[in-house]
Amino acid sequence: MTEKTRAFTLIELLIVVAIIAILAAIAVPNFLEAQTRAKISRAENDMRSLGVALEAYRLDHNDYIPHRNDHWEFNPLTSPIAYITSVPQCPFAEVLNKREDLYGMSAMNYHMEDLPNHAFFGWDDPGRTFARNLYDQGKLWLLWSIGPDLIVNIHTVGLYDATNGTRSLGDLYRAGP
Repeated sequence: MTEKTRAFTLIELLIVVAIIAILAAIAVPNFLEAQTRAKISRAENDMRSLGVALEAYRLDHNDYIPHRNDHWEFNPLTSPIAYITSVPQCPFAEVLNKREDLYGMSAMNYHMEDLPNHAFFGWDDPGRTFARNLYDQGKLWLLWSIGPDLIVNIHTVGLYDATNGTRSLGDLYRAGP
């Protein structure tokens, strides 16, 4: 008797490859969404840490960090007294540095607005209304990040809303104290 060798047919192999491709097509977008959600969580936690450091600095110096060269520098929070061990970098700034179509915005990082003195100048109505509402609630500063849409739109569109998924327009923010 001759011995038959068992092997997969071409159809069986194609079916297995198709099933693997379908599973990959389902899994990859979920993985990318998880990365974006992780960046959002990191940015929110960084801004929370910066807020705590800002308030600790204010308690010691009776004022917030100095405003220099048309922007806020968080370096006084790290030395000579370490209110925070290092100035966190916005995870969305890393993405901006890699995109050529957003060249010139690579310096985007966490931003601070001094609500009593700076937030009401040069903003259009939605941003001005948002800042004034925060100030009326007793908030003195606003930290914000560009958010997952990579568009500076806290002044126009508003705030990121997680209920619309990670593709939602808007920026991340934290106001205090």
